[in-house]
Amino acid sequence: MGTKRYCPILYKTILIALLCLVSLGISAQRRSSKQKQPVVTKVDSTQIALNQSQGAPVAPFRDTLFLIHGSIGSFTVQQRAAAINEKIQQLEEYVLYSPDSLRLEEFNDQINIVYEDGRYQHPRIIVSIDTLQAQIYGRSKTDLAQSYLHLIISAIDKEQYDNSWKRKGIQALTIILIIVAEYFFIRLIQYLYRRLRIVVRKLQHKKIKGFLGIIDAEKEVQIIFALLRLIRFLIIATALGAGLLLIFKLFPYTTSLSDQLIDYIVAPLKKIGLSIKNYMPNLFTILIIIVIFRYIKKFLRSITDKITEGKITFKGFYPDWAKPTYNIVTGILLVFTFILIFPYLPESDSQVFQGVSVFVGLIISLGSTSVIGNLIAGLVITYMRPFRMGDRVKMDDTTGTIIEKTALVTRVRTAKNEIITIPNSSVMNTKTVNYTFSANQYGLILFSTVTIGYEVPWRQVHELLLKVAYKTENLNRKQKPFIMQTALNDFYVEYQLNVYTKDANKMNDIYSDLRKNIQDVFNEAGIEIRSSHYNVNTIYNMPEPYERPPYGAHKEDQHS
Repeated sequence: MGTKRYCPILYKTILIALLCLVSLGISAQRRSSKQKQPVVTKVDSTQIALNQSQGAPVAPFRDTLFLIHGSIGSFTVQQRAAAINEKIQQLEEYVLYSPDSLRLEEFNDQINIVYEDGRYQHPRIIVSIDTLQAQIYGRSKTDLAQSYLHLIISAIDKEQYDNSWKRKGIQALTIILIIVAEYFFIRLIQYLYRRLRIVVRKLQHKKIKGFLGIIDAEKEVQIIFALLRLIRFLIIATALGAGLLLIFKLFPYTTSLSDQLIDYIVAPLKKIGLSIKNYMPNLFTILIIIVIFRYIKKFLRSITDKITEGKITFKGFYPDWAKPTYNIVTGILLVFTFILIFPYLPESDSQVFQGVSVFVGLIISLGSTSVIGNLIAGLVITYMRPFRMGDRVKMDDTTGTIIEKTALVTRVRTAKNEIITIPNSSVMNTKTVNYTFSANQYGLILFSTVTIGYEVPWRQVHELLLKVAYKTENLNRKQKPFIMQTALNDFYVEYQLNVYTKDANKMNDIYSDLRKNIQDVFNEAGIEIRSSHYNVNTIYNMPEPYERPPYGAHKEDQHS
């Protein structure tokens, strides 16, 4: 009984275990079958062709009309484009060509552009537009074929017009007009250039007065002339280049060359224009700094003019210091302005720009040693005030009037109208006698020496010399002349007549007048003016106003 009771339970247990094993095996098999099953996707051959297709240009007459994509049979896309070019060129050369003979024709899955007339037995296919070509441009085949048809007709018509005699006549006439226009334009530029040179010459010494004492008026005029010549050259070169480009543009075979040359010119200009556009904020900053500098300069200029005119005075500051001080302060402001502007200059932070700046500074410092020395000497001379413009001075063996003082040199005009240029460093290293300053402050003493024999009383000589002084013009009558006896030689006494003058520029005239009057006065008095080694006897029958002297008339040689 017990055995029979347990048998069904055992059977049921074994059956359940077998069912579980079977279910586990089935699920494992399903999982393995899912992992090993390949993924199959549908592939669009047209999409693959779209991704891999590269177009070949159709350009029968230099300009590209459109692009051809995809191969047909053994014909590559390049071969197709070459064949289309040849067919279109043959149509253009065909004498009986008619654009109405070009039409669209649908064949299988393509739309063909064909040409049909009596020359060909069957319509000749020019271009075939398939599905690939249409899908690349996102248009229908009919629409794309119609567009290609219009492009081909327009290209053929344009090429035939360019090669026509009418077109060639227009081209020749246009060339003549361009040459004539260039001729008259260049003549106009030459005329304006000559007129501007005349205007610049008229402004010399009026508005063109030099630059900071470093560049004189003549040099500044020459610089302006050089700039005018450069501008004239650039304008004429631009006009000739523009005329040449227009002539190239007239001919189909040189149109591409003209476009290329224009691109060479326009592309840099566009780049420059874009750079200027991006640089505008910095440019406005620089302009504001320059405007401020100019107004400060104008203010300082007005103060300088008033100091020069004596309307504003400062104790210990002479009016003739005003202009040099203005130049120094302006130079310092200019350097300060450049320091402010420098960071805003294009490429100022580049190593090339900095290297060039250092190199230029080094060259200037090494090559301008003497120039800097003269500049410093000119500055020192300005504030030492050894002379002023118009003063009569003596520097070593040079005597004359100061006619120009610059930062580098001083120019003196002698009594013989010789213009002598002396570097300021030489002026610093030599002694300077200022006759004008002495004449204005104390009265310049001019003297002349005469030698009279011992037989003539000295009091008489003094009276005669004073008479000479009163007869001489351009002397200062407020300061009395005086006579000094400077030597007692073996045969004569040496007298020195000293007179005062306030006009140093007439020194030579006064000296000449003194000597003439000495001769006249002493001759009238019958007194002989003795030389250093000779005693010349007078002649009894000497005509008037000469009279026989009271002393003996004999000739005596007194060589020593």
